[in-house]
Amino acid sequence: MSLLQMADPRLAAADAVRSLVDLSDGLDEAFFSVAQRTLRSLLGDADLLGHLPLADPGMFLRRLLFSNPVDRSGIWVLDWPPGCQTPVHNRHRSCAYGVHRGSIEEIMYSVDPASDAAVESARSQRHAGYVGGASLASDLVHEMLNTGADPEVSIHIYAYRLDHHADSIDRCFTARSSTRET
Repeated sequence: MSLLQMADPRLAAADAVRSLVDLSDGLDEAFFSVAQRTLRSLLGDADLLGHLPLADPGMFLRRLLFSNPVDRSGIWVLDWPPGCQTPVHNRHRSCAYGVHRGSIEEIMYSVDPASDAAVESARSQRHAGYVGGASLASDLVHEMLNTGADPEVSIHIYAYRLDHHADSIDRCFTARSSTRET
């Protein structure tokens, strides 16, 4: 990173996005690693969302921040009102995300091969500045939710062609409690 890039976080973010475009087939660890680096740069930009219209605090909203020139990936801003949650899901390509404002709970699941149900395996509270997600090879199945009283904001980088898929979710799962009643 040059001294100029260290002085201006927008230059570092622009450089990271250029690297992301070069690797945006979303099928390997290289894309995921660059997506995480890009998110760290974006989360460090205090003015990142200043040009976007304010979101309705009571409505989930997914806004496209950037799409690469050949529609192979996108950077999305997700606005999470209190109580909002995703379905339990996996992805058809790599996904990286960072918490921009507030705190998002992430619940991880393993899939029971006998029933094809998702069984909760871990819970984590992800706070502002956190960067995570998963490469395609990880077989991540998770759910994300805003359990707080305030609207939260996260930034996601999905590697999928916008002209081939409505979103990056491959499939949704039925969740089953990790403890069985007898």
